[in-house]
Formats: sequence, C-alpha cells, structure tokens
Amino acid sequence: MKEFTPPSDTFCLLPWVHLSTRPDGSMRVCCTANASSVGPTNDKEHGGQVGILKTEDGKPNNLNVSDFLSSWNSTYMKNVRKQMLNGEMPPSCLKCYKEEAAGHNSKRMWETRYWSERVDVDRLIENTKEDGSVPPELTYIDLRFGTKCQLACVMCSPHDSSGWIKDWKAVFPAVENASLKETMQWKDKGSYNGSSYNWHKQNPIFWKQFYEQIPNMQQIYFAGGESLIIEEHYEILEECIRQGYAKDLELRYNSNGVEWREDLFDLWKEFKLVRFHYSVDSIEQMNDYIRYPSKWDRTREVFHILDNETGDNVEVTVACAVQALNIYYIPDFIKWKLQEGFKKINMWPFGAGGVNYHFVYHPPHLNVKILPKWFKEECRRKYEEFYPWWEANWELGVPSWHKGKVSYDKWREAGYGIKRLEGMLQFMESEDWSVRLPEMKEFLERCDAQRGISFAETFPEMKDIFKDL
Repeated sequence: MKEFTPPSDTFCLLPWVHLSTRPDGSMRVCCTANASSVGPTNDKEHGGQVGILKTEDGKPNNLNVSDFLSSWNSTYMKNVRKQMLNGEMPPSCLKCYKEEAAGHNSKRMWETRYWSERVDVDRLIENTKEDGSVPPELTYIDLRFGTKCQLACVMCSPHDSSGWIKDWKAVFPAVENASLKETMQWKDKGSYNGSSYNWHKQNPIFWKQFYEQIPNMQQIYFAGGESLIIEEHYEILEECIRQGYAKDLELRYNSNGVEWREDLFDLWKEFKLVRFHYSVDSIEQMNDYIRYPSKWDRTREVFHILDNETGDNVEVTVACAVQALNIYYIPDFIKWKLQEGFKKINMWPFGAGGVNYHFVYHPPHLNVKILPKWFKEECRRKYEEFYPWWEANWELGVPSWHKGKVSYDKWREAGYGIKRLEGMLQFMESEDWSVRLPEMKEFLERCDAQRGISFAETFPEMKDIFKDL
C-alpha cells in the first residue's frame, strides 16, 4: 500500500472507521474525545460533554434509547469530519492536539498511522459527501458494557466502575472544595438523559445492527468496566466464532487482568490477533494504592501468565495511566519490567522494552500538570539519571527473534523508548495546573481515611507536594 499523506494537519482517521461507546450508553468520536476537562480549571470551554455525540436537540445520543448507526452520520459526526478535512481542530479532539504540541505521540497520530495501512483512505475520503456523511460501514468499534468491575482505581469513579460506588457514597457528601465537588458529581447516579449502565441488556436494535456490521469490521475493542467479567463480551466472541468471522477479526482489550473465564485463552486462539493491554500503573504498594484494592502478588502473577500461557496470536502490552501519583516512579516500573525477563510483553518493536502510556485527564486533580514546579524538576532529574541505565541495558527489551537485527541507534530512536519518556515530561511541563493542588490534597486525604491507606507512606518522595498550601 502506498505511503499515506493526510488531507490536512488536523486529520484523524477514526471518525471514518470508528465509534466508541461509554459505560452509560452514550457515544463518543473515540475514547479520548474530551468529555472531561482538558484545562486547568472546570471551565465550560474545555469541559462538560464536548466529546459526547449529540442528537439534534443537543442531548447525548444514548444507546439505551436509540440505535448506534444513527450516530454514525449525526450532525455532530458530520461536522467533525468536515472540520478535519478543512484543517480545523474539532473541540472534541483537543486532548490529542495538546499532547502533540507538547511533543507526545497522541492517539490521533498512532491510530491514523495504524489504520492507514489497513483501509483504503482515498476511497473513504472520496465517499465522504459534502455534508460530512459517509457510508455506514464500521471498521472498528469500542465497546463498554456497563461499569461492572472489581477495582476502585484512584483515578476512576462510579461512572466507570461499580467498585467505586461504596467509597463514593462515603466520600462525596463530605467534600468541601467546590471544584472537587463538581468534578466528583455523579448526576442522577448515571441515569440522566436516558443513560443506563444496562443499555446493552435493553436495546435489541443495537445487537441487530452490531452483528450486521461484523462482516465490515476488522477490530473490536473491549474496555471497562472490566470486560473479562462481563458476560456479553464472551457472547460476542462465541458468536463471531460461530459465524466464521473470528479468523478475520482482531480483538483489543484494556483490562485489569484480575480474573477471567476459564476458556478465554482457547476462545482467543480462534481470532486473527488479540492485543491485550494490561492495566498496571506502577509496582508493588504503589500499584495497589492506585488500582485499589488490587494485590501486587496477583498482578505480578498475571504478568507471567500472560507472557507464558497465551498463544502466538496474542500481543501483550502494559497500559499505564500516567498521572500525578506515578509519573515520578515510571523509571522504576520500566526497570522492574525489563529485569523480570518477559519474552513478549512490550518487547521490540511494540514498546522498545518499556511500557505504553496514556495520560489521565479526568479527574483533573490527578493530571500530571497539577504537580508543583519543584517536583516536576525532581521528576526530570530522576528520568535523566535513569536514561544511562536503560541505554546500557537496551537489549533487555529485544526478544530473541530480533537479536542481532536491531541496532542501538534504531532502538534509541524508537517512539516508545526514551523519546516517549521525554515527550511525557514535556507534556507535564507544558502547563501549570497547580491551582488544583488543594483539590488533590482533599481528595487523597478523604480516600485514605475511607480506605485505610496512606498517600504519604506509599509515595514518600511526594509527601511534601502540598507543603506550600
């Protein structure tokens, strides 16, 4: 296939191939469309529901009350396509553009690169009508069936995890900071504007349209809640196998890996490719704090199960949610991972031996930009001290079948290696959100009291970040 040249500097392929669902049944342009704030405050310009697909009356286009193909050529989606073709930046896509401005490899960039090698982009653009509408042929779908989950990760909420409900009920009523109160709102417990965490159990039209689209699809992406404990995920796999489409389908996951059905690995063998993004954010007690109430012994065990017991068609990467609590410790995470001796997890060329990263935007009080300037400088110092070690041990990230084929220079220039870490630091340093430090302080104090854990003891190097408040 010829080298792809985008029609504009703001172009992203996803609005031409993809739809993303939310656990409450609402839909987005993609999973990083900024449905939450990307600014330093709870401002309406950058926040609210800007990334959620809307009906003509301005309400969210929700799968609990509508079919999903009507969203495909909604006014909202058509406008996004037209804006991108004209070189404009759709408000729903500000996350990617801001990351790119800071030197980071955004979802827009890597998804467009990936799909441009798998679809006929020229045909897609040629078939785009003047009003931005395109034929109803879905290549890739992101499915989130409700909020069922065993964990209550510190950066999560009842919007995405049933595991958070108990703590939210205890913590939220006591919150005093007005901005934090707004951030932690769980309006009508997720049932406003027709939303429902049971949308996938109540909409037969969705299932009819979904299975009609399967012949067009190349990839199905399952995320949370926690997909591996949701029965509809397994029903889809079994139906795709039964209909004979599995051999041509890629599966993609974000998963906490805590548990899964006994026959999962056997089901995976029937599919063309499985990309499993294992959600781990740090090591030992730090990961247990962030992904509460996970246990590091089980997390480490699952690393080795995925590395040793999954088939050759399964790629395993680490999906690390980069946030204020873990950015300082990511060099420790990478070093641990490399020294564990994994055979396939984030090995070259998938991650240059490191881990994959995505930034936490919501809640904003855990965004990396919130850290005080002096601690950001400490982070940079630690990374710069880590780089020589990684450079000296770069071959730990090269699997046996690539030994002798990858040079140090090629590894050094890889997008997921040191260059990615530098982009991460630049993103952290690109804006000052420290005005929100009081929110972070109150949030952690109240979570600690509710959960019987300690931020200061878990992250001792960070204990002074609130000293100037």
